[in-house]
Amino acid sequence: MKHSNEFNDIIMTLDELITVCGAERNWVMALIEENVIEYDVPETQQFTGYQLAIVRRASRLSRDFDASIPAIGLILELLEELEQLRQFKRQHQSQTQLVQTIEVEIQSK
Repeated sequence: MKHSNEFNDIIMTLDELITVCGAERNWVMALIEENVIEYDVPETQQFTGYQLAIVRRASRLSRDFDASIPAIGLILELLEELEQLRQFKRQHQSQTQLVQTIEVEIQSK
C-alpha cells in the first residue's frame, strides 16, 4: 500500500483491497463487474481509499440487508444522490438566509 502524491490518498492493489476489507475475492470482483467499484486504469488495478470506503459500505449493506450485488449498486447510487440533494439543500438554505439578512439590513436603513 502506498500514498498518492496527487490526491493525498492511499493507493492499493486489488489483493491489498481484498485483504483490508476482509472480503472474498469473488465478491469484490462481482462489485467491479457491476461497476459498483470503478477505477481509472483497469490494467493496473489500483484502488484508492475512496474505493475502500465503498467496498466497506457495500459489505455492510450485504451483511445487514442480505442485499445482492446489483441491489448494493442501486442502494449506493441512491445514497449518493441523497447526499447531493442534502448538500444542495444546505447551500440553498445558506443563500436564502444571506438574502434575508441583506433584505433586513436594507429595510432597516
